[in-house]
Amino acid sequence: MSVLIQLTDGVKSFGDQMLLDNANVTLYEDEKVGFIGRNGAGKSTLLRVLLGDEELDSGSVMRSPNLRVGYLRQHDPFLPEESALDFLIRDSGQPDWKCGEVAAEFELKGLYLNGPVKALSGGWQTRVKLAALLLHDPNLLMLDEPTNFLDLRTQILLEHFLKHFPAACLIVSHDREFLTATCDQTLDINRGKLTM
Repeated sequence: MSVLIQLTDGVKSFGDQMLLDNANVTLYEDEKVGFIGRNGAGKSTLLRVLLGDEELDSGSVMRSPNLRVGYLRQHDPFLPEESALDFLIRDSGQPDWKCGEVAAEFELKGLYLNGPVKALSGGWQTRVKLAALLLHDPNLLMLDEPTNFLDLRTQILLEHFLKHFPAACLIVSHDREFLTATCDQTLDINRGKLTM
């Protein structure tokens, strides 16, 4: 198996708070790894460091030249009055038939696909964001608190999707049961240290 991302001796702090203290992570293709820790422990910072959106104070991150990341952020990427289908087309550049085909995998059809996406619940909006990620053909999904605001049906659909996703995943969550159900291993982030 080839390495997709490797963090070596990563150090990152904000003020006097140490978020990463000589942290080491290696993610291989097809591996699913979860990160758990208290609020403010550095879970989201770790994802941003691995993505290259945030710099380390010291240490290094190696990314495979073949890396294609799909990043599920917590923010809202939708335009006012935009339908889910319009968002998928705008975000991916794919034709409407392809967007509709991928959306159907997340039960997005009818008003859920053609009505205003901002009128949908948080769970349905997450389904739209996941469909958008798939349209970019990622070999690594990075999900930041994906279960926030999800109804039970959407959480079950997400668990099923992640279990069968044929590539790597890095998932940050406060929900240990969700990580146990979807990941090969879970790492705790506590005082800058990563432990199994």
